[in-house]
Amino acid sequence: MADLRIATRSSPLAVAQAESVASSLSRAHPGLNVTLVAVTATGDRDRVTPITTLTEVGAFVRAIQRVVLDGRADIAVHSCKDLPVDGPEGLTITYPRREQPWDVLCGHDLDSLPAGALVGTGSPRRSTQLARLRPDVRIEAIRGNVDTRLGKVESGEFDAVVLAAAGLRRIGREDAIDHRFSLDEMVPAPGQAALAVEAPTGSPAAALTDAIDDPSTRQAVEAERAVLAMTNAGCRSALGVYGEVVGDVIDLTGFVADERGLRSGFVGAADPKSAAGLLVKALEL
Repeated sequence: MADLRIATRSSPLAVAQAESVASSLSRAHPGLNVTLVAVTATGDRDRVTPITTLTEVGAFVRAIQRVVLDGRADIAVHSCKDLPVDGPEGLTITYPRREQPWDVLCGHDLDSLPAGALVGTGSPRRSTQLARLRPDVRIEAIRGNVDTRLGKVESGEFDAVVLAAAGLRRIGREDAIDHRFSLDEMVPAPGQAALAVEAPTGSPAAALTDAIDDPSTRQAVEAERAVLAMTNAGCRSALGVYGEVVGDVIDLTGFVADERGLRSGFVGAADPKSAAGLLVKALEL
């Protein structure tokens, strides 16, 4: 297979992610000609509705998957945290090595953020955990790509925004980071900072992507996504899950906020499904 077409969202971050996968594949397979196929997903067409009220599960994913299943592209690259656990049949997932998974604050560091400051995030998970750390600030939903959100800080519309370190690194805006939340301060979203590369099962493209699969990332992300599958949680939920492979054990840290309050948990197990089951019990979900 000499040519490979990658389906991706058209946002700057999505394109940067697809280009990083293209570079990894080109290094693994010298002579491979890789091109990008930009796709506009539902979540990109609707730039006004808060993410938590978008009605389509996988609003940033389904259209891209259809392009691959229809044969208009060979593989798809997604932000793993956007990928529903109930994906269509016939696609195999590869997980390249994960970037830094942490959430960050842009505009102020956590201590210099003034009382009453307006902070933007569209995530219930981030909102809840930030409110726990700084109950004196105001939190408001925000939409738009990374540059748009940073622009709202620069214009003074918001005092700060919460974003993902990985996204800022991928588009060369790491300089905008003022505070990196530790795992104790803010548990990331399941799959955060990981990329999911989908290809038709058994296809030549799937064989090519095997070369960039990272076993540790796969185990950790599969454990995080198993928690989602067991709880039916998604972007509407204040749920954080982060997995890390330590020796032969998958450590899982979790946070949840619901009508029964805030709960945290830490477990370890030898396989993703077992770790996920233990965390679900620890969080009483």
